Amino acid sequence: MGAAQACVPKFEDVKTSLTPTQLMKAKVMTAEEALKSGALIFAVNGELVTIPANGVDPSMSLNTYLREICKLKGTKLSCGEGGCGACAVTLSRWDHKANKEIFKSVNSCLAPMPSVHGWAVTTIEGLRSKALERANKTAADASSSAKKEKKTNQSDEDEKFHPISARVANMNGLQCGYCTPGMVMTIYQTLKKNPNATMAEIESQFDGNICRCTGFRPILDAAKSFASDADIKDHICKRNLSLGCYDQKLWDQEFPASLKGFGKLNGPLKFENKYVVWVRPSNSMNAVVAAMREYPNAKFVVGRTSTGIYKPVPLRHETETKGVEHRATGDLLTEKITLIDVADIDEMHSIADKKVGSKKYLKIGGASKISNVMKALKSSNVKAFEVLHNHLKKVANVHVRDSGSIAGNLILAKTKGFLSDIATILFGAGAEITWTGESGSTKMDMEAFLSTPKLPAMQVLTSILLPYPGPNAHFETYRAAIRPLNAHAICNAAFSACVKNNTLTEVRLVCAGLLNHEDIGARALRIEPVEKLLEGNSLDNKLFTSAMDAMAKFASDKVNASGGLRQASRIQLASSFLVRFLLSAAGENVKPDFESAVKGLDELRGKVVKAKQEFSYPTTQAPVSMPIPLRTGKMLASGAAKYTSDIKVSHGTLFAAMAVARRARSRIKKIDMSLATKMPGVKGFVSKAETGDTTWAVFGDPHPWDLEDYRVPLIFIGEGDIVPYHNHPVALIVATTKAQATAAASQVMIEFTDTKKPLLHIADSIKQKQICPPVSSLPIRATKKKGDAKKQLADIKEGKIDESKDDELSILNGDMEVGGQKHFYMENHVCYCIPDEEFGMKVHMCTQFPNASNEVIAKALGVPHNMVNIIHHRMGGAFGGKYNAHIASTVALAAKKFKKPVMLYLNKNIDGSMIKGRGHTAGTYNIGYNKNSGQIKALKFRSYKATGSCINIGWFENLSLSTALSQVYRLPHLDIVCSMVLTSEPPLRAVRGPGEIEASVMMENIIEHVAHAIGKDAHEVRKVNMLKNEEKELKDYGLVGEFENYTMTKIWEELEKRCDFYTRAKAVKDFNKANKLKKRGICMTPLRYFMNIWKQSALVNLYTDGTVIVTHGGSNMGQGMHLKVAQVVAYELGLLTGKSLSIDDIKFTPNSSHALSCQSFTGGSTGSEGCAEAARRACAELVSRMRPILESMEAKAKAAKGDGQERLVSITFAEVCATAAAGGVQMQALGHWADTKGKNKASYNSFGACCSEIELDVLTGEMVLLRSDLYYDAAKSLNPAVDMGQAEGAFMMGVGHMTQEEEIFDENSGELLSNGTWEYKPPLAINVPKVFNVTFLQGNTSGRVLSSKASGEPPLVMSTSVFFAIRHAISSARQDAGDTKFFKLTVPATVTSRIKALQPAIDALKTQPPLKG
Repeated sequence: MGAAQACVPKFEDVKTSLTPTQLMKAKVMTAEEALKSGALIFAVNGELVTIPANGVDPSMSLNTYLREICKLKGTKLSCGEGGCGACAVTLSRWDHKANKEIFKSVNSCLAPMPSVHGWAVTTIEGLRSKALERANKTAADASSSAKKEKKTNQSDEDEKFHPISARVANMNGLQCGYCTPGMVMTIYQTLKKNPNATMAEIESQFDGNICRCTGFRPILDAAKSFASDADIKDHICKRNLSLGCYDQKLWDQEFPASLKGFGKLNGPLKFENKYVVWVRPSNSMNAVVAAMREYPNAKFVVGRTSTGIYKPVPLRHETETKGVEHRATGDLLTEKITLIDVADIDEMHSIADKKVGSKKYLKIGGASKISNVMKALKSSNVKAFEVLHNHLKKVANVHVRDSGSIAGNLILAKTKGFLSDIATILFGAGAEITWTGESGSTKMDMEAFLSTPKLPAMQVLTSILLPYPGPNAHFETYRAAIRPLNAHAICNAAFSACVKNNTLTEVRLVCAGLLNHEDIGARALRIEPVEKLLEGNSLDNKLFTSAMDAMAKFASDKVNASGGLRQASRIQLASSFLVRFLLSAAGENVKPDFESAVKGLDELRGKVVKAKQEFSYPTTQAPVSMPIPLRTGKMLASGAAKYTSDIKVSHGTLFAAMAVARRARSRIKKIDMSLATKMPGVKGFVSKAETGDTTWAVFGDPHPWDLEDYRVPLIFIGEGDIVPYHNHPVALIVATTKAQATAAASQVMIEFTDTKKPLLHIADSIKQKQICPPVSSLPIRATKKKGDAKKQLADIKEGKIDESKDDELSILNGDMEVGGQKHFYMENHVCYCIPDEEFGMKVHMCTQFPNASNEVIAKALGVPHNMVNIIHHRMGGAFGGKYNAHIASTVALAAKKFKKPVMLYLNKNIDGSMIKGRGHTAGTYNIGYNKNSGQIKALKFRSYKATGSCINIGWFENLSLSTALSQVYRLPHLDIVCSMVLTSEPPLRAVRGPGEIEASVMMENIIEHVAHAIGKDAHEVRKVNMLKNEEKELKDYGLVGEFENYTMTKIWEELEKRCDFYTRAKAVKDFNKANKLKKRGICMTPLRYFMNIWKQSALVNLYTDGTVIVTHGGSNMGQGMHLKVAQVVAYELGLLTGKSLSIDDIKFTPNSSHALSCQSFTGGSTGSEGCAEAARRACAELVSRMRPILESMEAKAKAAKGDGQERLVSITFAEVCATAAAGGVQMQALGHWADTKGKNKASYNSFGACCSEIELDVLTGEMVLLRSDLYYDAAKSLNPAVDMGQAEGAFMMGVGHMTQEEEIFDENSGELLSNGTWEYKPPLAINVPKVFNVTFLQGNTSGRVLSSKASGEPPLVMSTSVFFAIRHAISSARQDAGDTKFFKLTVPATVTSRIKALQPAIDALKTQPPLKG
């Protein structure tokens, strides 16, 4: 087991004084030696590891150990916060009492090395090791036996991989593959805990894993195929699936006997470095008390998961009072911090019933894992405890709940102002906590615990006493969050009362989120005025209304509503929670149309996703258009595929970290590097001293902008410069290890002057006259005109148009805003630069535009372009965010300066702050329309887009907005002007569907506004305005051309039938009539998406055995580019002999700017098409060269006689290649794609439509996406398996943009607060439509690259159907309240935005009483 052996390097000398950045080393010891020496003992993938105490770095995470020491790179690092699941591994230990192996899942990025003591760690590589052993044994048996006996139902290739990895790959459950090892490990830990898990149980385990590529559906299907009640079909590749759990004894490793033999490992341990002392007492409370006595200022830890939120800071900075930046929320390590690990203290993690007098309690050890508490609550069969269990399912995620403790969560609520769900629900349940110290134990109720200024000294929270509820007790808990799962609460509550004969007694109302975040600001509060009001009274409408008023007043007095939409929503949520509680307490006394409000949406959310994918293409060009899974899929799913961050670095490599300025729109007075350069391991830094005023641009160098007017960004800024945006680089710190560089970067001290408030809103930029002026070279001010909209609108206003001809016309005015969106790729920016004396600089990086990187880096280094070689193999996602030349240039400068290789990997927070995503857009419109039909006669549209601190690529998004606004609608008179404003943000980067989704949602909002004005269904108004499939009309709108095939009419009509739109629309109306506080919405929206195929080149090399190597200019980032090119190459070369090549014979080299220069970027979803066409042309050239060779070979073969008969001629491709090479034929060909008009692109339109239905909780603003039906014209897909995944993933990314992905800024510093998983919430599996059907249009196969169309971006736009379904549901609730005005709803329509829009419906409860009588 070579991979595991790497975890146990042998060494002679163990250093006794280790810094936190020195690598831990393992030493092979006997069990007796290890126990006596206090060594760290654990196992990795079945191999025992023992590390002497003086070799353990307690600051090191398990992730760092696995990746940097063991070189097990399958376990990824992405967010570093425990929020994405890419780093998930499974831990197990032997339960000697139960005599069995127990399992837990952990985020390795959060798990400190000392916490794995006694545990067996299984990584993604560990899953494959047993498969490889079996495969090797089978191969050996087969070689010695003529008969090979099959022992499993997997294919020969699949035998080399764990069944989970193989299943995920075979069912297309991956694209870029970066998140896939974490997904596989999540499925693995689920089945190890419960081999008989149901589909619903398996789906629920994905609350801590993010996938930005696939949209989750194929991952869920693959996972659910192992369920005990599996009912899954492979609709794409039509594989026969073996349903149910795999044979774990056959495929999984046994618990290591060597680790089992160590027993419980109770001995005391101590690990220490410069910053941290980690103490692990023996298994007794006496030992814990003794440790407290020895370390009186120590903190207690169990899972240490809080470091995902509150990140430790190596040294204390100066305060901000003198203008010196500082932001730290974690431990400030001025001195050593001591941590006492109580995870294995039996008394602190036991859970059992306890009687105190006549009262019965559930005693929960403070160190109990949240997941273990959930098990105890679920098995109690007590309704109130079941409520607690269901609430805990929404806390954090499975990986955190398996590691984090109950007491740890409570301490965060107490000391950090953490808005804890656990503190609230235990408070509401009347729990008490027990402290233990040297003088014994003391009890304290939750209210005293949360409100007391300081924690008891020299005491540890040992247990929680949870009282069993009394008779007639009614207990409920509530929460609302930006995302249903794995998201901290905006507001939460726990309410209880004794309900008898409709009378309320023993009322306890607890709510959190009503105070500002101060020292104890987020703590839960008793709502005493409302408690007193309800106590002893009968529940009727009068009391109901009075209680609502009292709650609203209480919340309003506590909440600072001026703190933004989220703060204001807490007032409404507190009242809504109370409404739901009182309705549930009222029982049968609730009116029928309010009954559905008693429960939230959990039951709907818990439904298993059902999905279907449909397509049908002829196989005449096989393997083109065949649904083939990614050839590298199993390698990706087993963690064997390598990314840039996985590169094996050479000896002497240095590591880098960015030092950044954290005060936007301020002038830098002084940069003090002295503290940073004195940090351990630091070699130095590069800064503006090396770069001067060197600039960079997304599209390389030179760029068309003037530096002074358009603020073309500098690589570094320095003293005297104004900081364009928060986290702008000032220096790159270089050190011996990554940890050392990161620590040093935090010590760069910057003093500011001339501080101004950052420009973060379009309105502020306009006031400050930061509107970008038009220039001739770029569409900074994009316009589009048709007819004379200005005159038409004026004539309508003045009544000059003949009404008898056009019916009655009118004018509408309105506005709309679309917020930004982050790319949120899973692999952060990474770059590895190697100086080369002969070739200058070798740069390994993940980039969508190697040529631009080549130009910018060469400019920064002051060398010719051919002295920089950009190498790229694969990326963990991009979505428009990997145009990163400026980042790579800093690393190249460092490598040049220090004459050594340098590696930089940005953490998620820095990456998220430095790389701007989709720009915020604000638009206004004036519409002239027919008041009877809703037909639009004229549209005047004006918009402003926030482009960041410079123009950069913002013009492209702005141009797309202007050209896409009309969508598929007939607009006879059109006047569009789209402008841009500068803001205190990083330069805008294109995000999947740049400008297109903003255009679509704004145009659909215009349609909705017109429909509202005339009182008609928006669906019918869409149809009235939609272009018909008539040649003259299409020509008038520029939709007929060489690459066009207008399929919108067919798609719309067929989708209406497929999704049964009219029947379901009626059912939605009926549902809304019958329900006041639950509403549904259904909407169907069309899509037109303009595509460009940019120039690409491909070099095809043939070998004498018929195998092929292809080098192309595209960037492989999960879109199946290599596979599609291979399919085209296999088909095109196969034309020579009439038999397609095997795609297994076609391999690809990494992208290299030395191999192919001056390549275009990969973006806009058409990179695969461009590369495929370039490769096809190269293959056609090779076929034309070799055809004479084949004909000659055939002639010679036919000339040979045998028995008087002409021999049958069958010449293989390999034979032709060998003959051609021997004959001196050139075996390479370079193909190039650019359109025939001499431009760098070709163009076409894609069409589609989507119908989505949602259910909305009027009280909390939460919603469930019930069903989405996508119908998309992919023409003749090059690979429908890949394109189906692209379409689903794009749609789900759009759902995130429409509903929950929100950018949040610090208005004073300009910091993007939503720069990681804590505040930014991409979709999870829970967000997938409960019914998810995707269909590709059949029969549209004319033109383009082998008749194909792209699918990576257009389906994202169809998520507008979700947004307007939400709008319809809100509209129904408002109409019930008598509010019929057309209301403004902003993208994203987050839960807080929805709460604001639903305010009239909540207010109406006071005049529309919900109770009978």
